[in-house]
Amino acid sequence: MSDRIDFILINGSIECHPAVGVAEQYDGPYYRFLDNERPICEGACTLGRSMSRTAVSPEDFVGEWLRRGITMTPAADACDLLEQQIEQHPDGPFNGVLGFSEGCSVAASLMLRRAPQGKLPLFKFAIYFCAISAFRLDTPGAILADQCSDRINVSTLHVVGARDPALLSSFTLYNLCHEDLAALYDYGKGHTIPWGPVTEHITSGVRECLRRAQHGP
Repeated sequence: MSDRIDFILINGSIECHPAVGVAEQYDGPYYRFLDNERPICEGACTLGRSMSRTAVSPEDFVGEWLRRGITMTPAADACDLLEQQIEQHPDGPFNGVLGFSEGCSVAASLMLRRAPQGKLPLFKFAIYFCAISAFRLDTPGAILADQCSDRINVSTLHVVGARDPALLSSFTLYNLCHEDLAALYDYGKGHTIPWGPVTEHITSGVRECLRRAQHGP
C-alpha cells in the first residue's frame, strides 16, 4: 500500500433532491443509499442545533434524535448494494473507504455487519467526513457503542466540524472504532466537505491513517 490513492466513486441507487447548498456547488443527478423521507442529515442537523448543549453523551444525543422522530431507515439493503459493488468492481479489492455524512453511515454499518460473521475486513482503513451514526440493519435505529460490543478494528480517521449541528453523531461512530487505531481531526466548520488550506492538515492525517493501517498504532 503506497501513499498514492486512486478513488473509485460508487453512487447510491436512490435518486433524490440535493441537500441545501449542494446544487450551487455540484451538478446533478444526485443519489443516496437510504430511502428516508428526507436525508437523515437534514433532520439531524435541524434538531442538533437545539440538542447539542443538553446531551449527556453522543449516544444520548442520537437517542434523543430517535425519540423526537428522526427516522433511521434499516441499512441492510444499502449494505447489500455496497458490498456487491465492492466485491464485483473490476478495480477491486480496495484498501480503504472514504465517506461523507450518510455515506459514512452505510460504510460503517457494512463493516460492523461483517464483524460478528468472522469475515475478513473489507478495508484496511476508513476515512469519515462529518459522519452520521451507523444504522441498524433490519430495524430502524442507530448502532451505538453503549448497546453494541462489535467494533471497527481497522485504522480510521474521523474528520469533524466544530460547527456541525450533528457533531455528536460523528462521535458515536468514533466510539464504535478501535480506540488505538482511531484518530480525530476537527477542521472547525459545519456539515460540509472541507476545502482550502485546512486540507493540508487533513492530508497529513490521511497519511498517518495509512501508516497505522500498515504498521499498527
